[in-house]
Amino acid sequence: TVIKTFQEDKYMEERTFAVDSEEYRSAFLRNLQGKELTAEERTAVTASAAIPTQTMNMIVSRLERNPLIAAVDMTHIPGNVTYPVESAVADASWVAMGTAATDSADTLASISLGAYKLIKTVEIGADVAAMSVPAFEAWLVTRLANKIEKAVDNAIINGTGTNQPTGLLKDGEITKTGTFTKAGMKYKDLCAILAAIPSQYLNGASMATNRALFYGEILGMEDTSGRPVVVADAQSPAKFNVLGFPVIVDDNMAADTVVFGDFKEYKFNFAADPTVTADASVGFRTGSTVYRAMALGDGKLADKSAMCKYTRATA
Repeated sequence: TVIKTFQEDKYMEERTFAVDSEEYRSAFLRNLQGKELTAEERTAVTASAAIPTQTMNMIVSRLERNPLIAAVDMTHIPGNVTYPVESAVADASWVAMGTAATDSADTLASISLGAYKLIKTVEIGADVAAMSVPAFEAWLVTRLANKIEKAVDNAIINGTGTNQPTGLLKDGEITKTGTFTKAGMKYKDLCAILAAIPSQYLNGASMATNRALFYGEILGMEDTSGRPVVVADAQSPAKFNVLGFPVIVDDNMAADTVVFGDFKEYKFNFAADPTVTADASVGFRTGSTVYRAMALGDGKLADKSAMCKYTRATA
């Protein structure tokens, strides 16, 4: 929205209220706080209703700090989306000079992602109106982004596929399965897990497990020569690699379970990026305001050959 002011038929000022402008950002946040806006600011905010670009970037940045979310293939494509997936592909073949090549019977399947609703509400007292705009933005991003992050993380792992994404641990989602030693994971178990997926997926492969299994059994493991199989990342000591593959330690992972493979083959799409609205009427008696973040998204594993799942043996 572009607002122009004229005085005595002469151009005096031009103010831009595009979603990526500082003017729109300030007006949007002040409107959420319930502060008074000028007529031009209110017109711009009402016409767009979109989160300012810089604020949205802050939310997305916080989501991408999550190791699991950063590992999957996350997109922001409006509406439903369909991904093609190779189902039967023949290798390239050598042919003699002057000899015609034979067509191969390659086939493609597909997965479709819908738009399931994700909502989080936060209530805060009337003192929110007294915050400065930067302080309010920081509070809003932290509270809402953290809740969205937790919901998306859990959905990628444990989603049922009914009115929510299909998680990796849903029965039948990962078809390559195995078990490791009941009494405690051994080096040979670890090697079996790493060998379970084709080499073409190893360049982008990671291992995901919960905190108890990683710190209790994997972290102190040694190979046949007595060398530790886990080393800290040289650039980030809080991160670990298992035989060269990054580790994702996630509390949403089921106990006694390891998932290994190329997590980029899990597709998660935000059909509609998060929107934020405020409602003071629900807190009329207390003087509080409720803020609601709502997004539309879906996720599913595209290539089942890219991942494997190992669980503790029962005997």
